[in-house]
Amino acid sequence: VALPLLLLAAVGLVQLALVAHAYNVVTGAAQDGARVAAAVDRTLADGEAHTTALLRAGLGRSATVTVAGGQRPAGSPEVVEIAVQAGLQPIVPWLGEATIPLRSRAVMSKERFRTAW
Repeated sequence: VALPLLLLAAVGLVQLALVAHAYNVVTGAAQDGARVAAAVDRTLADGEAHTTALLRAGLGRSATVTVAGGQRPAGSPEVVEIAVQAGLQPIVPWLGEATIPLRSRAVMSKERFRTAW
């Protein structure tokens, strides 16, 4: 009687650990992508590509990933924003095609270096 409950609790703990790891990966990738996009010699596309590469490395190929970048105010390169949406596959097989949603957003000011002569 106790073995099924113990196995269920173990699977739940493993799933919780995987979700916590995936959330940290999504948050870190968004932050690092925004940092890359905010660099003085980089573009928003560079930040999006860097974010996508980090997500693929951290979550694997089976996770669904959407990365969107933008600038605020619209059209102005003052502030860059990277938004990430990902879906993590649960480890229990009987949930079918259900995914665990993960979201994160990072905003960073664009670097501007000025020299006075």
